[in-house]
Amino acid sequence: MVKVKLLIADDEKKICELLETFFVDRGFDVHVAHDGKAALTYIREQRPHLVFLDLHMPGLNGLDVLKEAHQIDDTIKFIVITAVEDAEMVRQARALGAADYVTKPFSLDYLQHEVLTKVSASLYEDLRQAHERLKQSLADMRQVTRGIVSAFSLVVSKIDPHYTHEHVARSVDYASMVLVKLREKGMALGKTPDEVFLAGILLHDIGKIFTPKEILFKPGPLSSEEWTVMRRHPVDGAEILEQITGLREMAQIVRYHQEAYDGSGYPEGLKGEQIPIGARIATVVDAFDAMITNRPYRKGMPIEQAIAELKRNAGKQFDPDIVAAVIEIYEEGILKPPHMPDPTPAYNPYEKPQDVNGYAKARGNHAEPRAGRGSNGAPRPKAVRRPSLSQPSRHDEAPRAKSRKTPKSK
Repeated sequence: MVKVKLLIADDEKKICELLETFFVDRGFDVHVAHDGKAALTYIREQRPHLVFLDLHMPGLNGLDVLKEAHQIDDTIKFIVITAVEDAEMVRQARALGAADYVTKPFSLDYLQHEVLTKVSASLYEDLRQAHERLKQSLADMRQVTRGIVSAFSLVVSKIDPHYTHEHVARSVDYASMVLVKLREKGMALGKTPDEVFLAGILLHDIGKIFTPKEILFKPGPLSSEEWTVMRRHPVDGAEILEQITGLREMAQIVRYHQEAYDGSGYPEGLKGEQIPIGARIATVVDAFDAMITNRPYRKGMPIEQAIAELKRNAGKQFDPDIVAAVIEIYEEGILKPPHMPDPTPAYNPYEKPQDVNGYAKARGNHAEPRAGRGSNGAPRPKAVRRPSLSQPSRHDEAPRAKSRKTPKSK
C-alpha cells in the first residue's frame, strides 16, 4: 500500500515532533523541515502529497514557500499553520493555493478531531479531482479511438465495394446480440469492453487496403500466388492497428478472424480457445451475413439454410458455443436481418434450391482454385456439381468446409 507522503515545515521543533509522532502512528510517511529553504528543497525533490506549512518561519516565510511551490507542482496540498487567528494571512495563503489552515498550539483532541479531519478532507478532494481528470482523459481517449476506428472503416469501404457499410453494420449488430447471449450462458469473455469487440469486428478486413486492386477486383478465379497475397490481409490489418496503443486488442480480432476452430485456418493455424474470443465471434457473424446476402457473383441463401451451414461447420470452422448462441437468438425470433424478406421460404436440406445452379456457377467464378479445374482456373465442362455452400469467397470469406470431390477429368 502506498503511504501518503507528508512534509511538516515549522521552525518550532516541539510542534514538528508532536505532528510527526501523531501522523507516523497513523501510517503517514513523514518528513520534517525547519525552514523555508529546506521545505522547498524537499518539495522540489520528493513531491509530497501534503504539506503542513508554518506561515511565520524565519527567512523564507510560508507565503514565499507557497508561491514557489505552486510553480513546482500545483497538485500538492497545503495546510498552513498559524499561531494566531490572522484572517489576512490566511486569505493570502488561500489565494496562493492553500487548501485549509490550523492554529497552534495543538492539543491531542484538536489533532484527532480537527486536524485529522481537515487532512482527510483535503486528501479526499485531491483524490476526487484526480479521479475526475482520469475519467475525462479516458472519455477523450475513447472518443479519439472511435474516431480512428470510423476513419479506418471509411478507408476500407472506399477501396473495396464488397466491404459495404450495410454488411459491416449487420455483422456488428449480430455480434452485439451474441455477446449478450454468451454472457447469459456464463461464458467467460475477460475484461475486454464490448465496444472493443465490436470495433475489431468492424475493422476485420482493414488489411485489404494493401491488397492489390487487380487481385481484389479480379472477376475470374485467383491463382495460387494471388491467393497467397489475398491471405495476407489479416496480418496486414493487425499490423496497422498494433501501431496505436488503444487499438491493440482490436488488432487481435483482425489478425485471427480467418482462423478455424479445428486449426485449419490462417495465418497461424490456431485451434479452439487459442483463437481470441472476439475473432471467433467475428468468424461466425461475418460468414453468416455473407451467406444470406446477395453478392455480385451469387445470390444469398435463405436464413434457414445459413443456420444449417453454421450447424454443419460447428466444431470445424466455427466455435460450437458461438454457433449455439446464434441459433438461440434465431429461434427466439430476434435474428431478423433487415435486408431479408419476412418470413423467409422454408428450407429443405434434401431439396435442391431453385437458384442453386446460378449460385454454383457464380460461386465457381469466385472460389479458391481446387483440383479438377482447367488450366485457366475455370470449372471443366460437365463437372459442375453443387458445391459446399461453405466454400470461400475472397470478399466475404464464408465457411471453408471441405468441398465434395470433383470428378476426375477424362
